[in-house]
This record gives sequence, structure tokens and C-alpha cells, in this order.
Amino acid sequence: MDQGSKARFKRILPPAILTCHLLLHIVLGVAGWIVPFEFFNLLLLLGNIFLCVWIVRGTVPVLEGVGVMLLIASHAFIGQRMAPDLLTSGTILLVNILILYVGFRIFSELSLAHCVTFVASYFLLFFIFVVWMSNAEALFLLSLLGLGATARKLKLVAYFWALVLSFTVCQPYAWEAAISSFFILKVVFSAAENKPSTTAVIFLGSGLVLLFLVLLPVAVLMLGESPHSILNIIRDERIRSAIYMTAVTATVSTIILAAFCIPLAYAISRLEFSGKTVLLSLIDVPIVIPQSVAGLALLRVFSKQQFLGEALFSAFGIQFDGTMLGICLAQIFVAMPFIMKSSIAAFDSVPRGLETVARTLGASSFGSFRRVAVPLAARGLFLSAVLAWARAAGEFGALLFIAPYPETAPVAAYNRFTSVGIIETAPLVSLLLLFSLAMFFLLQLAARTMRTMHQTGEI
Repeated sequence: MDQGSKARFKRILPPAILTCHLLLHIVLGVAGWIVPFEFFNLLLLLGNIFLCVWIVRGTVPVLEGVGVMLLIASHAFIGQRMAPDLLTSGTILLVNILILYVGFRIFSELSLAHCVTFVASYFLLFFIFVVWMSNAEALFLLSLLGLGATARKLKLVAYFWALVLSFTVCQPYAWEAAISSFFILKVVFSAAENKPSTTAVIFLGSGLVLLFLVLLPVAVLMLGESPHSILNIIRDERIRSAIYMTAVTATVSTIILAAFCIPLAYAISRLEFSGKTVLLSLIDVPIVIPQSVAGLALLRVFSKQQFLGEALFSAFGIQFDGTMLGICLAQIFVAMPFIMKSSIAAFDSVPRGLETVARTLGASSFGSFRRVAVPLAARGLFLSAVLAWARAAGEFGALLFIAPYPETAPVAAYNRFTSVGIIETAPLVSLLLLFSLAMFFLLQLAARTMRTMHQTGEI
């Protein structure tokens, strides 16, 4: 716009808007649409008079001033009728003036993406808090202030919308949704800053969304209980005993699995033999079999009423059904594929040539296994043991058939649910989740420490 056009625009448009405002004030006042001598209506008219004078004199920028005049005029005849009271009406006008100012700054200084995001966000907030939600004008004003504070950075707008949608659309799981969405945005933005493939960033974001939808029940259970209710559960001797039984049996089962499966995994990794593909397939059988079927199968063979179970009981006094040994048996059965597959992959990652070099330098086959293969695969082996421990600690279905007593933590949660219902069971489930996550975190931390020690030559 050249200087001549700008001068004509300044001389003609502000007085025209003021004239229309004054005429509508008189006409609508006579028609009863507004109260013409009400203080607030007169204050709006007076505001436009001052703005018109300031714009013509050049005290106020033309575009910003005309925008505010139009906003005041439209609010005088439409906006205030939508507000429940004069205080809310005045607040809406002031906030909208602030948003208009922010909008002018964005349109004059930032990119088209910022402009489109800002306008779309405004109308979407209006739809959510004014059209969709009833009596939410205060939330609308608060959200507009948040939009005005974050609009200059698209990253901040994304966090702002994550917060808004979490506490509107995602009720009653607002905090869980907010934490999850903030984490997803943090990961995606940090990945995008490294300028990788855009496709990979999109895949990362969509995958994280699905991951957190899957983990939402876990977050709801963990955050939904008060510390007081969890402390009451901890004071229960039966619950403490069940958690202790879970930790002990899972640890014993993992030690047994490590003692037998790690050497077997090394042999499978290093040897070629007939039936290797079949053996690798058989390792996965416990994963394919439903837990209830696994429990029935173990009961069918190792129960004291069956041939093998009776023979073991008669000869050695060993009983599986309803004992700690039965718990370990079920845990070993379901956790074996996890330690086997991960251990095979860990040994496959160790170059065979390193062991050959060790043999040429005088090491025995066992010496090359102990001094070369195991240290280099140590972190993978430890992680396989962590996975096996976690799977063993979480086993429920097979235990329910072969060893429901003594109770482990999953069985105790099921028994409590069947006796008192979901409300009374929720604190116990939260406690078990915290226990499981804490143990898993400590084991993962130990695995990372092991890698650091190996890299610095301490092991």
C-alpha cells in the first residue's frame, strides 16, 4: 500500500466504522436489541470514538487500530450477548484485543505456517470451549492467553495443544495423556532437530502414539491411586509374602535358565547340525501355547497324581503341584524362549574370528568361551536374563493350574479381585506395577553399567 492509499484509508475507514457503530447503536437501541444508555455500551462507543481520532492523527497504527475498532463494534452488538455477564463480556473483549495484537505481530513478522496455525487454533479453541462445552467461557479466555503466549513458536503451540486436548478430550485420563503427549513431542522434536529423514520422524511419532495407547492402562493404574492406599496394601502380610515369593522364585528360575540356556545358546550359535531350524522353532513353543494350556500340560505331567510326578515324589520327595518348585517350573517354561533367543543373538554378534585367534594363542575351547565370547556378549546375555526374570515374575495363567499356592503377586492380585472386586484390588495392582517397574529399571541400569565397565576395560 503506497502512502497516498494509506492516507485515504486512514481518513475514510475509521470514521466509516465509527459512523456504522453509532447508527447501529441508535437503531438497535430503539429496536430493543441493546440497552443504548447502559454504561458498558456507552463505554464501547466512547472507545471507538477515541480510536478513530487517534488513527486519523497517526497516534495508533492504521491496521491495528481499524482491527480493534471492528472488534469493539462487533462485540457491542454480538459478542456481549453471548457472555453470561458484563464482567465476562469485558474480559472476553480485552483478551480478544490482546489476541488481535499478537495476530498482527505474527502476520507481519513470521511465516505462513505460523499464521495458519494461529488462526486455526483460535477457531478450534472457540469450538471446543464455546460451542462444544457449555459454560466454559473462563476456560476459553484462559486458553486464549495460553495461545497468545505460545503462538510465536510452533513447538510451544504443539505443547499447548497437547495440554488442552489432554484436559478436554482425554478426560478422565488427563494427567496420563498430558505426560504421554509431552514425552512424545519431546522425542519427536529432539529427533527432528538432528535433520534425519522426515519419514522416519513421522514413523517415530505414530509409533509412539500407539505405544502410549497400549501403555495407557498401566499409567492409569499407577497414577490413579493415592500413596495412603498403597501403604495400606504394603502393611498386609499376605501381600508382602506374595511379592517376596515372586522375587525369589523369579530369581531362582532365571538362575536355572541362565545355567542351562546360555551354554545351549552358545552351542546353537557356533555349531551347524541337522535339525537346527526345528530346534529354533521348538524354542518358541512356550510363546505360542496359551498360558492356561501350559498350566494344564505341566499339571498333566508333573502332578503328584501323574506317573512322572508320582515317581519323583516317591523317589525323592519332590512335589510340583502347589509348591514353590511348581512355581519355578511354570516360570522356567514360559521364560525360556526369552533368554534363549536373546542369548543366541548376543553370541551371534560376537565375531567367531576372535575366538579362533584366542585358540591359536593357546586358549582352550572353554577358555575362548569364557574369556572372549562371554565378556563380549555379556550385556546381551544380561539383558536376556532381565527379560526372562520379568517374564517369570509376571507369570499367572500356568501358575493358576499347577501352583496357585503359595501365592505369587499375580495370583494374589487375581484372588483379591475375585473376592473384593476391582476397586479394592486397584491399590495392589498399582503397588505391583511400581515394584515390577522399579526392579526392571534397576536391572536395565545394571546392564548399562556393565557396558560401561566393559568399554573401560574393568571386566
